[in-house]
This record gives sequence, structure tokens and C-alpha cells, in this order.
Amino acid sequence: MPDIEITIFNQKLKLSYQENEKQRLMNAVEVLNKNWNKFSDLHGKVSDLKIITLITLELQDSIENFKALKNKLNLQELNVESLKKEIEVKNNEFEDSLETINKFKLEIDSKNEEIYKIENLLDEIHDELLQIKSNILANHHE
Repeated sequence: MPDIEITIFNQKLKLSYQENEKQRLMNAVEVLNKNWNKFSDLHGKVSDLKIITLITLELQDSIENFKALKNKLNLQELNVESLKKEIEVKNNEFEDSLETINKFKLEIDSKNEEIYKIENLLDEIHDELLQIKSNILANHHE
């Protein structure tokens, strides 16, 4: 493992790290040093241990907030998945209903076709009956 010499809290340290962790290590050091500088007004007034304790408490609070946000995000993801499943079920129900409606429409169209044929047949029968009536009346008057 390679080594790196870094400064944390104005202290030089030599740390070993895995190559794929170097950037994370550098970022962590940067955050710690920013926090150290944030409390620069306390340097010389309180011990470095107290400043480090304050930084640790602040970082721990941030970690807890992060965990709470992560838990909330996980719950939201579960809700999203649940809603996706519900939407899928409703979509399937909708598709089934649409299929049923289409079947009914075809059935209605078929029945309308039958009615149209029957009406045409009735019109023909009516015309024939009128013709027969006309013939009977014409024969009766002769």
C-alpha cells in the first residue's frame, strides 16, 4: 500500500492507503481541515482536544442527519416501488376493461348489423304486403 504525508489539525501524519481510496482520503482530510479552520477563533482559548471534540460532534451530527435522510430515501424508494406495482395492476385492470369494452362494441356492432338486416327484411315484407293488398283491392274492384 502506498503512503501519503498529510496535515490534519496542523499535525503532519503519514498514512497508508489503498490506491482506489486515495481521493476519499484526501476529501476526508479536506473536510476535517475546513472544520478545524472553522473553529480558528477558539485556537489558543481552548485545548485542541476540545476543538477536535466539537468537530467530532458536528461530524457525528452530520452522519446522523445523513442516515436519517438515507432512511427517508429508502422509504420513498419503497413507496415508489409500491406505487409502480399499483400502477401496473391498475394498468392491467384498465387493459382488461378496454378489452371487454372492445368485445362489447363488436357484439353491439354485430347486433346492429342483425337489426339492420331484419329492418330491411321487414321493409321488404311490408312492401310485399302492400303489393298484395293493392292486388287484392284491385281484384276486388273488378
